[in-house]
Amino acid sequence: MRKLMVVLVAGLLATGGCAGVGSGSRDGSGPAGPVDPGSGPQAGLVELRVAVAKSLAEDFPAVEQGFEARNPSIEVLVAPGEDESAEVVVTDEPVAVAAGEVETIGQLRVVLVDGAGAEAAAFVEFLRDGEGRRILIDSGVLRP
Repeated sequence: MRKLMVVLVAGLLATGGCAGVGSGSRDGSGPAGPVDPGSGPQAGLVELRVAVAKSLAEDFPAVEQGFEARNPSIEVLVAPGEDESAEVVVTDEPVAVAAGEVETIGQLRVVLVDGAGAEAAAFVEFLRDGEGRRILIDSGVLRP
C-alpha cells in the first residue's frame, strides 16, 4: 500500500507540476477538463484543490469549512485520493516528491505542489499553525 501511495503521489506531483496547477480553464478546454457551469465557485472566489488520502477524507470537511470561514474568498475543493490538479496533497503515508515541498505535521505529510498559489501556502500554514491543526487534533487525526 505504501509503495502504491508513493507512486501515485509522485505521479500526481509530476503531472500536476507540469500542467500549470490551479490555472484550469472554466470552459472545459484547459487542463481542468469539462466543468459543470453550476458546480464552480461563485464569482470572485479562488479555487484551491486539495487531494486528501482516503484514510483522512472523513475528517477533512471540518478543516475545509474552517479554512473557508477564515478565508471567505477561497473555495476549497477536497478530493479523496488522487487529483492531478491538486495544489496541496495531504497523506498519512511517506511520500516521494517529484515537484513540491513536503512538510511533516504530526504523522501527516503535506505537499505544497510547485507552482501552487498563495492560497495553497495559506492552507498549509492553517494546518500547521492555525485552527486547522486544532480541528485535526479534536478529530483524533493529530495528537496535541
